[in-house]
Amino acid sequence: MDIYNEELGYIMWRVTNNWQKLMKQELQEVDLTHVQFALLRSCHSLNERGGLGATQIQIAHDSFMDPMMASEVLRTLEKKGHVNRVPHPQDTRAKLIRLTESGANVMERANQIVLEADKTFFSKLEPELEGFIKQLRLLMP
Repeated sequence: MDIYNEELGYIMWRVTNNWQKLMKQELQEVDLTHVQFALLRSCHSLNERGGLGATQIQIAHDSFMDPMMASEVLRTLEKKGHVNRVPHPQDTRAKLIRLTESGANVMERANQIVLEADKTFFSKLEPELEGFIKQLRLLMP
């Protein structure tokens, strides 16, 4: 049997769509999209590493996201009160992005929601889940 005749890409696309649908449903509780959550999590992670804060470009790269899309989503997060954008002290063209207290709280709750949803979604792969994750990492850039 030729596994590529099983339309591997199509199967992956359908699984991804099902997972995204679950994330959308679950994250409604905290009024976030999955993209917003990913950027909040990246911002948190980069800010935890120390320094002045993270720039939009750093957050976009850390999230493997297009910088223009990241910029638009960060503006939305700023309007929601989850991040502050402040001038960079050395680079007048850049803004530093920092989580507000509200942003940290919602990111923490969203992280719990996503972890629980992932457990539910991927539970069907037990006990091979660890091997599946290793295989998926081979496909990452």
